[in-house]
Amino acid sequence: STQSGHYDRDYNEYKSYLRKCERSFHLFQPKMSHSTFNYQWNSAQIQLRDLLDHEYSSETQKPDPDRVSAFQSTAVLYIKYIQVFRKLEECYYQIVHPQKRIVLRHVLDGTIGRLLELKNEMVQLEFSEYHFFDDILSDMKLAPYDIEIPVPRYFTQEIEKDIKDRMKLMAETLAKYRVDDATDKKEKSTDCDSALIPLL
Repeated sequence: STQSGHYDRDYNEYKSYLRKCERSFHLFQPKMSHSTFNYQWNSAQIQLRDLLDHEYSSETQKPDPDRVSAFQSTAVLYIKYIQVFRKLEECYYQIVHPQKRIVLRHVLDGTIGRLLELKNEMVQLEFSEYHFFDDILSDMKLAPYDIEIPVPRYFTQEIEKDIKDRMKLMAETLAKYRVDDATDKKEKSTDCDSALIPLL
């Protein structure tokens, strides 16, 4: 009962947050060429709300004794969250409005966190990190490309400076190693020549 109350509280808090996000969407809706990604964001928000309603319904919270059936249900949720993630990631990359990006980032990070949780559940159910979704994709009329998980572009954008500094350090280290190696070889060659002189 305590765990159920904890889930209900988290669910209500997240639902409240999603409603705030939807209000932000309508508040910041511009009449410009970015409307495509605004509608895509709104579509993702609706999908998220439907997923939460499904996950926290009384039927889905009951434990499923059949491992295969439990995996199928978790896999369907996983695929649907991937679809939401792909939409949100594209929106975050394309939308430049500062306030929207703040809201989008929170929702995007939450979606990624839920994906990791579902992935862990599938690993525990199948005792494997590799899963086959052929039958599920066929039922959902999706292609394998539709469930590919791209690396969020903001990952590389935010650590771009760190990556450049790291590459610079590696280049300097390799250059120093080459100089040291060339010096060692020259010293060894000199030692060999000096050792051969008495023999001549």
